[in-house]
This record gives sequence, C-alpha cells and structure tokens, in this order.
Amino acid sequence: MKKIFLLLITGISFSCVAQQRNPANKAIYLEDISWTEAQKILNSETVVVIPLGAAAKEHGPHLPLATDFLQAEGLAKRVALEKKVVITPVVSYGFYPAFLKYSGSTSTTFATATNMVVEIVRSLAGYGPRRFYIINVGVSTTPTLETAAKTLAEEGILLYYSQYSRPAFDKAEARFRTKTYSGHADEIETSNVLSIRPDLVNMSKAVNDSSMKGKSGNMTPVMIETGNLNTSGINGYAALGTKEKGHKNMASFASELMKEIDSVSTCALPTMKDRSAEYAAYEGIYEDATGKKLEISQKDNILYFIWNGRDTRNFFHLYKDAPDYFSSMNMNILFVKNESGAVNKAWCQFRGERFWVTKVQN
Repeated sequence: MKKIFLLLITGISFSCVAQQRNPANKAIYLEDISWTEAQKILNSETVVVIPLGAAAKEHGPHLPLATDFLQAEGLAKRVALEKKVVITPVVSYGFYPAFLKYSGSTSTTFATATNMVVEIVRSLAGYGPRRFYIINVGVSTTPTLETAAKTLAEEGILLYYSQYSRPAFDKAEARFRTKTYSGHADEIETSNVLSIRPDLVNMSKAVNDSSMKGKSGNMTPVMIETGNLNTSGINGYAALGTKEKGHKNMASFASELMKEIDSVSTCALPTMKDRSAEYAAYEGIYEDATGKKLEISQKDNILYFIWNGRDTRNFFHLYKDAPDYFSSMNMNILFVKNESGAVNKAWCQFRGERFWVTKVQN
C-alpha cells in the first residue's frame, strides 16, 4: 500500500510539473524546478536520465564545438516527450583526449571524468533514486562510464548508458548512412546537427575525409610524431549530411535509448557490497604533526570521519573510490598499511590542505 501511495503521489507530481518547459513533455527537467518540487519527485521509484555531451570538442570546420552537447540535448528532448523520468542538465565536460590538438577542444582526465559522473549520481541518489541512465553520445566516454557503473553498483546504485558499439545503436544509424565508413563529424553527426541547429552548420566547409581509415590513435591538424595527420578534423563523409537524415536518425537513436531506459526502470538493482569487515581496519584515531585528530568510524556499512573535532557525519561520509582510497565532499584519504598489512597512517587532503596522519588508537 505504501508503494502504491508513493507511485500515486509521484504521478501527480510529474503531471503537475513536467509541462513547464513543453506542454507535451512527460519528463521533468531538474533545472526547471525548485528544491521543494524536487523533494516530491526524487524517490526510490524515480529514473534519472543524464545527458552527456561535450560542449567544447572539435567537429570539423563546418560544425560547432558544441556538436555533442546539441545531440545529447536533442535526444533528451525526445525522451522527455515519451518517458516519465527526471532529466538532469547536460554534463558538458568529459574524457575527450583525442581532440586536444584542435583549438577549443577540452578534456578532463579519465579519473576526473569518472569521478564527476559518480559524484553527480551519488548526490542525486542521496534523495532516493537508485536507477540512472546516461545519454552518452561519445566514444572515449564509454570506459569512464563503465568504471563509474562498477563503482556505483557496489553501493547498490544502477547506472547504465548508451553505447555506439551496441548492435542496436549501430543498426539504428546504419539505415541512414550513405557510406559504410564513418567516425567523427561525419555524415550522421552533420545530419544530426542540421536537424537540431541548422544555423550553426556551414555546409560549404563540409568535406569528405577518410584519411583516418584503417588507422588508430589521435588525430592532429599538423604533423607531429606518433600522430595521425587530419587537417579537417573530420573522419567520414560530412558533405553527405542532410537535415532529413538527421531527423530520422535522431528519432531512431532516441527509440533505442527509450528501450534501454525502460529496462533500467524494471531490472533488478545491484546488491550493495557489505564492507563492514573491510572498514574495521581503517577505524581508529589518527593524529597529524600538530596534534589535530582524525577519527574514523563506521555505521551501517558506511565509513565516517571527524576532523579536528568537527563532526559532519550527518552531512558527509567517505566513499571508496579505489583500494584504501576514500573521498567525500571535502576530504580525501589514502590509508597506508605497514609490512604486516595493518593500517598505520594515512595521507589526507582536506579542502586545499594536504597532510599525513599517524594512527594512535584502534
């Protein structure tokens, strides 16, 4: 009965709020609502959709740097018309190292891109949601999402994401490609942006460039050692792009997205890993060189800290990001073990301050 009541209230909330941006929308855009409205909508039954697309990454001389952003945003709009989900703002930065030789392109490190997704999801999961889906329009982003999904699964959170290499998505695009060879800023991406923001496309500069065919590694607009010369930044047949193909491809791709979102909404959640025995090794009191104390404790499979007498356990706790390495909103801790395998000290970063602490009491 409690679950039925929750679903009823959630349904009413969605119907009241979802139409603020577009009267036809079934989804709610998180950025459009207040925290009190979010409080009513974010719960264990909510599916959260996160669009991910670079807002500053080269896509040839004819497309804007925001090409990925526009595609992710455009796909999210199509999802919004069909699904009762919560859609977050577009995550516009990520792991795109292959394009850094082209002016204006930006990339985070692999670790930063992974952690950014993990931390966004963790923040929202704190309000109840356990099911997340990422509209991923990148290729190099996929390994970061795979890593993030594994980390979150151990916390009982489901994260899934679109991936070009999956047969369903590849087949969806193949129907609209004139040429079988494609890769980047090509026929399909050009068509997609023509269907979304034709005012940002300069087809007079769109060229067909297959110089990367059969090659792997980073492209570069000027010849450098170990790089692949590609003066256009295009990998494929951009000149073949049309608005009509873009409309059809975006609809086809969105259809596959929604099938996966449906699966995310119904499949079993991962089981939270019991780490109580593991966390026991870290518990205790540590001191830095000035006598300030770091207290580490655990409760209900969660690791907590108190630094210098300031108790923030009700606000921030420690997440395991790697073996012996934990992070929270304002504290990062790397625990160090001695030769016998016992934790005896730790390296810490509290906001901008970095220091060592030594374990003085178990």
